[in-house]
Amino acid sequence: MKKTDLNKTKIYKRFSVENDITIYKGDCRNLLKQIPDESIQLIITSPPYNIGKEYEKPMSVDEYYEFQKEIIDLCVIKLKPTGSICWEVGNYIDKSSKKTKIIPLDILLHPIFVKNNLHMRNRIIWHFGHGLHTQNRFSGRYETINWYSKTDDYIFNLDNVRVPQKYPGKKHFK
Repeated sequence: MKKTDLNKTKIYKRFSVENDITIYKGDCRNLLKQIPDESIQLIITSPPYNIGKEYEKPMSVDEYYEFQKEIIDLCVIKLKPTGSICWEVGNYIDKSSKKTKIIPLDILLHPIFVKNNLHMRNRIIWHFGHGLHTQNRFSGRYETINWYSKTDDYIFNLDNVRVPQKYPGKKHFK
């Protein structure tokens, strides 16, 4: 999409195949059921982390895994054969026992993507400077974005996201 086209781009609240962009507020399972199979090129999502936000219903880790599995399975069906999915998650902090457990959600959910025959392309770490403070460990100021593709015939436009070299012309370490 060209920069000049952005002014003409419409954002819709209801899904239609003709939409440029749909922003859906609600249970994504309802939205996914409206979307034709193998019709999406790219899914980028940051699902709830089960950490007690006002829009989340607290669940056990097993319940959360099954909830995420249902959604991931639906998403995979909607991906085109050349499609990709980027799943951004953080850590789940389980305080249910005497000892706090930190569960990296990308590692917990990775087997679901593997069972769906998706291929991991990257594990991207996003670092940020805000967030909750902790006293007994370093504060979790990062999230991971796991990028998977359906096949080896996927679309990746490196030049569109390339960061300029820090030292142009440098060929190797000296």
